Amino acid sequence: MRYTTIASGSSGNCAFVEGKQTRLLVDAGLAGKAVEKGLAAVGVDPRTIDAIVVTHEHIDHIRGVGVLARRYKLPVYASEGCWEGMKHAIGDVPEAQVRLIDPNKKVTLKNLEIEAFPTPHDARAPIGMTIDDGDSRLGIATDIGYVTRGMGRRLIDCQGLIFEANYDPKLLQTGPYPAHLKRRIASDKGHLSNPDAGEALVKLCDGAVRQVLLSHLSQENNRPDLAVHTVASILTENEHAVQLVGDGAVALEGVLAVAEGRALPWPEPGAEGRSGARTEQVRLSVAPRYEPHPLEEI
Repeated sequence: MRYTTIASGSSGNCAFVEGKQTRLLVDAGLAGKAVEKGLAAVGVDPRTIDAIVVTHEHIDHIRGVGVLARRYKLPVYASEGCWEGMKHAIGDVPEAQVRLIDPNKKVTLKNLEIEAFPTPHDARAPIGMTIDDGDSRLGIATDIGYVTRGMGRRLIDCQGLIFEANYDPKLLQTGPYPAHLKRRIASDKGHLSNPDAGEALVKLCDGAVRQVLLSHLSQENNRPDLAVHTVASILTENEHAVQLVGDGAVALEGVLAVAEGRALPWPEPGAEGRSGARTEQVRLSVAPRYEPHPLEEI
């Protein structure tokens, strides 16, 4: 399976997932032409997309859904609540292209099995999902206030994740947002902070997860280097070897340099940690805001 983000953040979100016979968009929060341009940048013809899956109805996830659905006659999968919340914003979609996703039930699309799960966010029946092609499994969880036990049970068996690290707590509290918006972002139905993402990933990387694409970073309340170093330092402190890739990655001669200026040893893959467990290297990168991330493969 291959996957990437076409764009990521409050200005627009769109992910691309490809199985052996199937190509999906997860959200289309950019103008249709911008999604087409992003797909072209990673070598994908939009005419080969099989469906769009929508996580929730906020505009940064649905802006191009209607245009693309009509232009390419794509089925659109979303929860009933999401359909109710977004239908006024995306325009008419032919009834034959409307597909309802029931959280906690599986949908089969060609060779891909999609299992949605409810997420804690201030939207109408928002979902995350796992996507399985029979050989590998990808988890997608962004726009989440916290990681529920149900989410953890589904994500822990994934080899790859598109996973939220939205804000740095200090930048949020000292930043320009009004108090009510700060409370919303930091609430259980808001977004996931860098430290909370790191703590959740410790548990998930104790399972099958070996690739993490940190996504939906706030432009005002986060930075790529801060997100990746915060998450990487938490993973390393908990005996996970980390390979840093792309923006914010600073690796010097086997030492992981973290944002606070501390230095932590970078264990070799396969080495024994303090607990005696064998470490497995975790590939960690950050989704760009306005352009596609290189395709990842699991």
